[in-house]
Amino acid sequence: MRSGKKIIVLGVGNSMLSDEGLGPKAIARLRQIRLPENIKLCDAGVSLQNALSLADGFDKMVIVDAVRGGGRPGTIYRFTLEELEAGKTQDYSLKLSLHEMDVPKAVALEKLVANLPKEIIFIGMEPKTVSPGEKLSAAVEKKMGLLVSRIRQELKK
Repeated sequence: MRSGKKIIVLGVGNSMLSDEGLGPKAIARLRQIRLPENIKLCDAGVSLQNALSLADGFDKMVIVDAVRGGGRPGTIYRFTLEELEAGKTQDYSLKLSLHEMDVPKAVALEKLVANLPKEIIFIGMEPKTVSPGEKLSAAVEKKMGLLVSRIRQELKK
């Protein structure tokens, strides 16, 4: 990976609710790959608000989460914070988080009190099911390799 930027990747989600746990599961898969020292991986679980403080001093933050965008299960989405704030995601019936506080609101609040990276990217995947269980649905599991590949591509930018 050629980027010398300090990058943090936060995997958000509840691993006890099937596809809702795809963010932390993506982080686990990334940990199996040798990544440059300038990249920090963090399993934020359902505590994104707490994990955002870890991004202080980084140049770029990539947030990985389950995203309801109206696509087929396994569809991968990529948005910048600016696109979300400007409402440029209107092509999707987008729900960027399945948690109590949605991800963009959490980031906006944290920006008021912390020095978050200037570049904030959201990479999400359409879940099939968010029911109790530790395993991903077959549709999401089948696309996890592609999700990890997309995250790795983002780390090169």
